[in-house]
Amino acid sequence: MKILHYSDKATNNFIKLYSQCDVLVSTGDLSFFDFAGLADIQNKKPAFGVYGNHDSGNYMESLGIINLHNRVYELAGYKWGGFQGCIEYKDSPLMYAEEEAKLWAETFPHVDILLLHSGPKGMLDDLSDKIHSGSESVRNYVLMKKPKYVFVGHQYSDGFMEIEGTKLYRTYGARIIDL
Repeated sequence: MKILHYSDKATNNFIKLYSQCDVLVSTGDLSFFDFAGLADIQNKKPAFGVYGNHDSGNYMESLGIINLHNRVYELAGYKWGGFQGCIEYKDSPLMYAEEEAKLWAETFPHVDILLLHSGPKGMLDDLSDKIHSGSESVRNYVLMKKPKYVFVGHQYSDGFMEIEGTKLYRTYGARIIDL
């Protein structure tokens, strides 16, 4: 399965990459206009996303992207789920307190593919930067529930790591990832 992972930085070749994927995955900090041409496509490919801390919080549905925040959806034999935003550093509905992440981590069921805007603490994040460091509770979820794949954004570079059988992908911009 070819995933188009799109996050945090607009790309001018979105439609070209979209034509090459099986599933679109967005991990936030984009806008309606960053998906140029998607609104005009009649037979869209499956698409999932979560909002980031700089999002408006209202464009995915109009583009046919299923918002996976605190939801589970089944596709292609996988359970997909997500958690939006980042640890709060100012008042915003797309940011959360660690206590909220803890409640999510303790109650959210196992999924095979997890979409996050901000990554698990110590996994593809920047521990030296409070705004760009991840959540300890989200980390606990990943280590306990062991999704096969985790997609994150929120940083300014691409990254990959594997931990205890879970593959984590961080994307800045857009790229095709073959699972």
